[in-house]
Amino acid sequence: MSLQNPRRSGGDFFGPALAGTCLAVVISVPLAAFAAAAFGDDYDTRVLIYGGFLAWVCAGGVSLFMKTRRAENQRMTPGRILLWTLSVWCWPLLLLASRRS
Repeated sequence: MSLQNPRRSGGDFFGPALAGTCLAVVISVPLAAFAAAAFGDDYDTRVLIYGGFLAWVCAGGVSLFMKTRRAENQRMTPGRILLWTLSVWCWPLLLLASRRS
């Protein structure tokens, strides 16, 4: 007797979509820190900017992963990782475009 759901394949969750999302979020952490240092002039301002950027990136990572986890099947290349990173930052535009089509 198996504990796995027979209707769900094992490749749904762990795959290129999860790897791309995780790499994009990891790359975005120092980008958010650099942006916070550039825009904030005191510590409290930098913390608010950094926290806002991290929340934005995490929300983008979750939403993009949920939209692409079944459709993404390409290998991770530097170009794809860059695309994932840009997508995590611009995720509302991608969701609006997918909703219209």
